[in-house]
Order: sequence, then structure tokens, then C-alpha cells
Amino acid sequence: MVASSSWTDLGSGIRVRMSAAFQMNSVLLLEREHAVVVDPGILPDELDDLARAVESAKPAVVTLVFTHAHWDHVIGRPWWPTARTLAHDRFAAAVKREAPRILDEIRKLAKQHGATWERGFTPFRPDLEVSGLHFMKLGAWRMVARDAFGHADHQLSFHLPEQRTLIAADMLSDVEPPILNGPLAPYLETLRALRPLAAGGAITTLIPGHGSIARTREEVSARLERDLDYLERLQAEVARARAAGLTLEAAQERLAGMPFPSPPADGSGHELHRENVEFAYRG
Repeated sequence: MVASSSWTDLGSGIRVRMSAAFQMNSVLLLEREHAVVVDPGILPDELDDLARAVESAKPAVVTLVFTHAHWDHVIGRPWWPTARTLAHDRFAAAVKREAPRILDEIRKLAKQHGATWERGFTPFRPDLEVSGLHFMKLGAWRMVARDAFGHADHQLSFHLPEQRTLIAADMLSDVEPPILNGPLAPYLETLRALRPLAAGGAITTLIPGHGSIARTREEVSARLERDLDYLERLQAEVARARAAGLTLEAAQERLAGMPFPSPPADGSGHELHRENVEFAYRG
């Protein structure tokens, strides 16, 4: 596994910086005509480091791309206040909802890491809002944005077909299980739509929002099938619990021992799984 707070150079101008916080990945697509910064985060010194890497490429244009509006993925905006921004067309409403806790969370996190957050944060509407299946070209970068619902109802994944690389947002991690934030079915739909791309070799590199990068076609497919298996088992077991007339609490107790992939090192996996049972039950 890649060490925390480290750089990975994937070649072809693609660089990934993993944060010391939550093993979150920020992605840089660097070339002179156009640099793309995906989910810049998360601690102040790490954002300074990202900004220096972008500046050293001397791009004519910088675009910030946000996979979704959860606080840890948007907090880097103040480092590029004049850059163009791109996100889902539900992003603006979502980041407005998140706004009351964004500064509280980053100030608390920075303090835990011996730093001080000084730049503030203001909710914003992206310059370019997309949804569904959207093909785009940002300088030399050809990208396919796809709705990636399940973890959030405004999440996008970004596929670079020429580089056979998927920027997967908060999915397909090796350090946390799938985390629902609503009904289970959309998450299954999101992952099933990626299955033919992975099986056909269109994705040979997978950059998750958190955790290590999958670097082979086989590893990409293994992560995809592992998470699909968990969600399909969860759907089936919750359906059985409901058919048996179990309450939510009883269903959570029945499924407490159900295996889930990528248990987090901090021991939070069982609580995340319990919350997933609740979302599946209510959905």
C-alpha cells in the first residue's frame, strides 16, 4: 500500500498525492495547455504542495474538478480562487447544505495534525455543471464524466479513456467498505455500469477517493467484483429480514456479523456497515 502523505507518478502527466488524513487522494493532470486538479485536499501544507506542483507545470489554464461535495473533497478551493470549476449539477445545492460543518471539520482536523486553517471556505456554484454521461475535453485531457450515485446523490466518476484510468470518487477503496448515503440500488447501478469497462480493459488504473491505487486490469476488476458482491449480499439479506417482519434494529442485529470488504484500520467498519443496513432497509 502507498504510504500516507505521498506522491505517485502514473506517467503521462498524471500525479496523485495521498493525504496523511484519511488516505485521501488528490489527482493532478498536468500539461502546459491545461492542468486539471481533482478533489484537492486536505491539510494546508499538502495543499501548498499541490499548488507548487501545478505552478511548476506553468499551465495556461487550471480547472478544478470536484467528484462530490463532501467537505474533505472541496476544501482546497481557496488555493485556486480564480480557477474554473466543474462538478455535478446537484453540487451547488449539496455544498451549500454541507457549508455549516465544512470549516468546523477542517479546523478540527488541521489542529489534530498540528496545523492551523487560515483560508476559510465559501460555498460556490461550479462554472461547468454536468450530469448523466458527459464527454469533455480540457486541453489535452479527454474525460468521460458519469453519474456515480450511491455514496452521494451528486457524485461523478471521471474516466480518462486514452490513459485507461478511472478517477473513482469515494468508491472502490481498499481502506473502507462501500459507504451508502441513500438507497442501495443506485450504488449497484453505478458499479454495474463500470463492469464492462473493467472487463474489457478500458480501465487498467483505478484511483479511489481514499486508499491505494489499483494498477492492473485484474486488480481493478477484483475491487469492483468485491464491492458488488457485498452490496448484492446486503440487498438480499435486508430483503429477507424485511420479509420476515424484522424491525430495522432487529435486522441490524441479524446482519451485524455479515462480512464486509476493506475494514478501516480505525475500527469504524462495523458502524459503517450498520449504517449501510439502515440505508438499505429504509430504501
